[in-house]
Amino acid sequence: SLGITSPALVLLSKAMARVMPKGEKHERERPGALADEPRGSKRGANFKDRAKEREKWLKSGAKGFPLEGGIGKRGESNDDAESRKAQKTEDGPVRLGSTIKPFESAEETVKKVPWVNGGLRVRVVDEDGKFQANHLKKGYVRKVDVDNLLADVEIDGGDVLKAVPQDSLETVVSKSCKRVEVVRGPHRGVVGDLVERDARKNIAVIMVKTTQVKGDDARQELSLDDVCEFK
Repeated sequence: SLGITSPALVLLSKAMARVMPKGEKHERERPGALADEPRGSKRGANFKDRAKEREKWLKSGAKGFPLEGGIGKRGESNDDAESRKAQKTEDGPVRLGSTIKPFESAEETVKKVPWVNGGLRVRVVDEDGKFQANHLKKGYVRKVDVDNLLADVEIDGGDVLKAVPQDSLETVVSKSCKRVEVVRGPHRGVVGDLVERDARKNIAVIMVKTTQVKGDDARQELSLDDVCEFK
């Protein structure tokens, strides 16, 4: 025994604590902790392993924190995280908190633009529906129900098909065509003379009256899909 009383021993311990380097004290009190870890942290030695995992995570190009125990940020599961990551790659940034494609809309919710008019030459396209007997046959539109997007079509040869849906009709621009009507785009409804038709480039060049279009250019180059033969 050194003959030091208990009060003296307490004072000596306090003096040694003041002299001891701060970092050494930190490591002695919390073995296995990182030197720059906040003093109040209770993560302990496992923090080193998590730090290594995060370093690998960042080197792989990922952001945020790696998932632990199958749960990620805000209780997100691994499957949800993979789904969100794939969605971001395919469709761009995802809305915060969303797990579905943000701008996807069902076809029936999109308003269809009516393009069928009387006098247009069209082709029936209906492989297995009500008008399959006239599939790929051509004819002229005689009557149009704009509200319901239906048309009566007089097929070449005399038959008249009643209430054919617009979805079952295609535009036609035959080789002998001389006049067309613009059925899509800013010049929809304009009728002009067809001066050039290039099916390989999908181009139609038409001449229209300058009073029908903005500007003084009477020559218009359009997509072949945006014009239709007109009688």
